[in-house]
Amino acid sequence: MLRNYDIELAIVSLPDQSERGMVVTPLVADELKLLLSPRHPLTRQETITVDDLRRERFLLHEPGSTSRQLTDEWAGKVGLPFDSVMELGAIETMKEAVKCNMGIAVLPRRSVIRETETGELLQRDLPAYDNRRHICLVYRDEELLSTNARLFMQTLLDRIEQAPA
Repeated sequence: MLRNYDIELAIVSLPDQSERGMVVTPLVADELKLLLSPRHPLTRQETITVDDLRRERFLLHEPGSTSRQLTDEWAGKVGLPFDSVMELGAIETMKEAVKCNMGIAVLPRRSVIRETETGELLQRDLPAYDNRRHICLVYRDEELLSTNARLFMQTLLDRIEQAPA
C-alpha cells in the first residue's frame, strides 16, 4: 500500500534489512518464540533443542509474512526440515490450534502476551535464534508527509522514547 501510494506511512513487522525507497525506523523488537500447549510434552523442558523439534507438527504462517520468512530462515540455518506443517493465515487461528494441542507454533512474542500470562500457552526460546524481527514505522523517502501523518509520527516516536525500557 505504501508503494502504491494508498497510504502515507505504516506500522509493520519487518526483518532488519533496508527496504528500497522507504525510510524504516525500528520501534521495538518483537522476537519469534516457540509456542506450545500446556499439555505438550516439551513444556517439561526449559530449554528445547533442534533435535527435540524434528518430529513435531509445526503450525506456521502462510508464506509471504515477515514471521514466516524469518521462521524459514531460522529453520534453514539450524538444519530443521519442516516435515509436518499446517499453514494458517491468522495469528488467532494459530493460537487456538496450539491451545488444542494440534501442533507447535512459531509466533511473535508480543502477539501472545495475554495467553502466556494466563497460562493458556507456554513459550520457549527457539534454539539458536537471533532476532531480526522488529515493529517498524515505514514511509516513502521521496515525498513530504501530510501534517496529520507528521503529527502522528512525532507523537508515536515521543511516546516510544518516554516508555520505560
